[in-house]
Amino acid sequence: MTKPEKVLPFPFSSILMNDTPPEPSIFDRILRGEGDLAALEYGYCVTSEEHDAQRHYLLFFQRKPYAAGVFSGPDDILSTTVRDFFVYIAQHPKTRLQFMATDPILVKSILVLQECTPETQGSAEFLRIENQVVGLMEGRKDALVALVQDDRFSLAFAKSGKVARAYFYDQFVESSSGMEWLDLFKRIETYQVKGQRIRIMIYEDMSTRPAEDYLEGSQSYHGGVFKHYTRPLPELIIRDKIRTLKRISVHKFPFVIGRSDEADLVLGDAGVSRKHAALEDREGKVVVRDLGSLNGIFVNDHFTKEFALQDGDKITVGSHILQVVLPRSPAEDVQLVDTGSQEATMAMDREARIKITCPKCGAAGSLEAKRLYSKKKVRIRCPKCGDRFDPLR
Repeated sequence: MTKPEKVLPFPFSSILMNDTPPEPSIFDRILRGEGDLAALEYGYCVTSEEHDAQRHYLLFFQRKPYAAGVFSGPDDILSTTVRDFFVYIAQHPKTRLQFMATDPILVKSILVLQECTPETQGSAEFLRIENQVVGLMEGRKDALVALVQDDRFSLAFAKSGKVARAYFYDQFVESSSGMEWLDLFKRIETYQVKGQRIRIMIYEDMSTRPAEDYLEGSQSYHGGVFKHYTRPLPELIIRDKIRTLKRISVHKFPFVIGRSDEADLVLGDAGVSRKHAALEDREGKVVVRDLGSLNGIFVNDHFTKEFALQDGDKITVGSHILQVVLPRSPAEDVQLVDTGSQEATMAMDREARIKITCPKCGAAGSLEAKRLYSKKKVRIRCPKCGDRFDPLR
């Protein structure tokens, strides 16, 4: 097993790739189960940048990006969107990634750490760890017990009061009949570093959910995983009859508009149905679709059931007007580097690059991901035929 340069916060089964540049095609290979990452059905990848105290990580479930977070320490684990992870690595192309294989229970356990609040926490010496688990054993409860030492987690997953699986830094222990807690404590002692205290956190509420932009089922990643999550997203300027209310980003597709609390955009309007309309992504185009509402939808004052939106279009839902703001930017000349040349190969080692093909003449090349996904978006003017095109469409 390759030894990582920095201590990893979470347990793992094996390291599949270490110190790897964030090449966008890696994530498509994971999705297809190809190459060195064929074993990454469940697991995570984590950033490793020399001058960054934070570690950004992405969880995989059935090979798909499932959730993401930022780790600054055991007391500072924050959930983020999957998009946040990909935008970060696009803006920091010199960072390196480590890819770890795990299992679905460990993925679930990491989600618990970032999303849930422990019922009990403190130093193991103060809490007397043996006494803490008596209630778990007698109550035959399900629980996750996290032990933290030197910013590194060991995790014990209990089922009906017994330890079903325990994870240490680079190995796990499993018992089909359930391991007794005292047996687990003996194993913990062998991992304890002398002079360092162990902190304990016990989670009984383990309700978790994936990131809000997780693609469920068989939905596809148009243009690839990396491109899907780093594409510019539209915004909506929301107005009522007398004033502008707010401006929001459309953070996911489909994006449901309605009166229900379950909608992504909630409009408290009697003329709006519970689930009134939805914005959908159709191969790079944003489409608004009526969801069978009572009063229908209007785009630019014309009644419609479905409409492919352009920048500035106005959607009327009840008494609200939603003005669509699509990403725009000035054209910029880009040098297309032959992706098969040695020069491109050397560039790939320094910075993540995206393969680009002119849709008109077929000229092929590549562009730095950092430039493509910077705050100033670009359109490409092909130096061969002069055609202008948006590489993110």
